Amino acid sequence: MFQILTMLLLETQLCVVSALFTVEVPQQLYVVEYGSNVTMECRFPVNGSLDLRLLTVVWEQKRQGQSKSKEVYTLRNGKAFPPSQHHDYIGRAALLHSELKWGRAILQITSVKITDAGSYLCLIYYQGVDYKYITLEVKASYKRINTQVMRKPGEDKFIFMCQSEGFPLAEVFWKNEKNFSLSGSANTTYTLMTDGLYNVTSILVFKPNMSENYSCIFWNKELNAETSAHISTLALMGTQYSGQKSLILFIIPMCVMVAVVPSALIILQKRKSFKNRQPKKDRKRKLNPNMKDENRDDFNSQTEDLYLSTVTTSKDIGSVGL
Repeated sequence: MFQILTMLLLETQLCVVSALFTVEVPQQLYVVEYGSNVTMECRFPVNGSLDLRLLTVVWEQKRQGQSKSKEVYTLRNGKAFPPSQHHDYIGRAALLHSELKWGRAILQITSVKITDAGSYLCLIYYQGVDYKYITLEVKASYKRINTQVMRKPGEDKFIFMCQSEGFPLAEVFWKNEKNFSLSGSANTTYTLMTDGLYNVTSILVFKPNMSENYSCIFWNKELNAETSAHISTLALMGTQYSGQKSLILFIIPMCVMVAVVPSALIILQKRKSFKNRQPKKDRKRKLNPNMKDENRDDFNSQTEDLYLSTVTTSKDIGSVGL
């Protein structure tokens, strides 16, 4: 509804008071980096001290190819009017109220998104009405390229993948260290993410040469920006044999264990058997003394019996004599 009122004001009053009340912009084009902050400004005549109760400021954004605009921020009769603010700008767009008294309507947008790009209308109604358009461009360079290398199963070829995010859509080129183009063998795909960035992935399948290095290049034509990632062939070959090396490092300790463990078990078993026999022998010796001890005990027993027999006989003879 307020947009309709705005248009009515423009149609009925702009022709009358435009010569007396003029909105100016010190900068018509702003180019900012994705994720940064931006402040856009339009100026209007105050004619002395500002009466906020008479001031209305409207900032609207319209993207190319879209028929409907978004209300970024509205100040009506000196007070913010949050209900009309589009949900894309809630918590991110604000008007610097401290600058209004100087006739400066400064819009601040934080954490700029790709979808913030477009044409911005700055309309001022204060003792007259006028408006100006400002263009905001958002760039997102492909600063970081994520790489991944893997061996193609069952073949002597490798898969080299490069992935990055940015805006606008970038082209991807492949080449070796001799600047020979490999782009014809690459497969490049992209998806448009919800935040407006392009997720670009390029895959190259090839059999590496020991003397060459390879590069993937992301070319952002509109920004005239280039970002590249490089990989060494030695790293590829290291990846090829890393699995074999790991297998060898695993097999050697296993062989040692297979050879040592049985021997250790045999030794432990013998020690255990020896320890088990010792108590049995001691118990047998206590219960059934060995042959040498038995003979000695038998001899002592016979000697004692003979001695007792002799003593008894002597006593009997003595008794008879008496």
